[in-house]
Amino acid sequence: MNPKERFLTIMRREEPDRVAACPWLTSAFYSNYYQIDPGEWYRDREIQLRAMLEFYGERYPDMQYFPGFRASSGSTIEASALGCEIVTLPGQTPHANPVVHDLGTDVARLRVPDPEKDGRMPMVLEHFAWLADRLPQYGYEVTAGFLHGPFDVALLLRGATDLMVEMMLRPQDVHPMMEIATETCIQYIRKQYEAVGGTMTQIMFSDDSGAQLSPELWWAFSGQYIKKLVEAMPEGVVVLAHNCDRVNHILDMYPDTGVDGIHFAPDVDIADAKARVGDRLALIGNMAQLDTLLGGTPEEVDAECKEMIEKGKPGGGFILSASGCLSGGTPIENVEAMVRSVEKYGRYE
Repeated sequence: MNPKERFLTIMRREEPDRVAACPWLTSAFYSNYYQIDPGEWYRDREIQLRAMLEFYGERYPDMQYFPGFRASSGSTIEASALGCEIVTLPGQTPHANPVVHDLGTDVARLRVPDPEKDGRMPMVLEHFAWLADRLPQYGYEVTAGFLHGPFDVALLLRGATDLMVEMMLRPQDVHPMMEIATETCIQYIRKQYEAVGGTMTQIMFSDDSGAQLSPELWWAFSGQYIKKLVEAMPEGVVVLAHNCDRVNHILDMYPDTGVDGIHFAPDVDIADAKARVGDRLALIGNMAQLDTLLGGTPEEVDAECKEMIEKGKPGGGFILSASGCLSGGTPIENVEAMVRSVEKYGRYE
C-alpha cells in the first residue's frame, strides 16, 4: 500500500498492510532541529517546506497524511480574526490576549470574520495557496487542513478562568460566543480547503481545552459545537479530533460528534480505548511525548511501541504516534525507533 491507501484504510477501521507510524512533528521539534527561533518557523515558508519534504517525503512517508502536508501557523489564527491582540515574546510561539471582557457587552460586538480579510487568516490562506503551488514540483500536494475547535477558540476570546466560571454561573450568555466561534471555524476551514483546490484528504481540529470539562459541560460547550463543525466540513474529507489532555472521561462521547478518528492523550490505555470506541473511531496515539520519546533510549522506545502495537493493531484502525507534538530536543534516534517499530511488529498477515 502507498501512504494514502494505508491512511484511508485505517480511517475506515479496516486492516491495512501494516500499522502506520506518524510521530507528530511540529514547531517545537523543528525549531530545535533546524536551530531557529520558534517565531522564525512560523514566518519562514521555505523552512516549513524543507522540513515536510525531508521528513514526510524522504524519511517517514506515512506522515504525508498525518499530520500531512499543510501550513503550520500556531494557535492564534482564529482568535486574531475575532479581534484578539496577538503577542509573540522572544523564544515563544504567539499567544492571544482575550478580547471579550464582559459577556453582556463584548459578545454583542463580535462578528464572524471574513477569512480573506481579517486577522492572520489571510496570511495562512496565502501560505496554503503557496504550498498548493510549490508541492506539485516535488510530486506532492496539500493533504491536510488544521484549525482550533470552537471551545479552544472561545477560551482564547474570554480567558480560561473567566470562561470556566461563566459556564457555571451564566451559561446562557456563553452560548452566543460559542455560536460565533463555531461559525468562525466553519468559514475558516472552508477557505483553507478552497485555497488549495480541494486536495485535502484530512482535516484535524484541536479540542485540548475541552478536556478540562465534565462530560455534561463538555457536550454542552464543546461537543455539540464540534458536531456542527463536523457537519459543515467539505464532503469526503476525513475529520480528526486532537486532544492531548486527559480524555478518559469524555472519550466515549467523541463518536457522537461525527469525527472519523481521534489523536488522544496517554491517560487512556490503547486496549481500553479500542474496546470502548474502536468500532466507531480510528485511534491515533498515544505515547507520552515527554517521557520515553524525550528522555528514553531507542531500545525503550522500541519496547513501548511494541506493546502499543500489540494492543492497537488487531482489527485495524490504529496509527502509532505520540499523544502530542514532540518536544524540542527529542532525539532523532527515538523518532527513528518509533518508525522502525511498525515494520518489526506492525504488519498484518
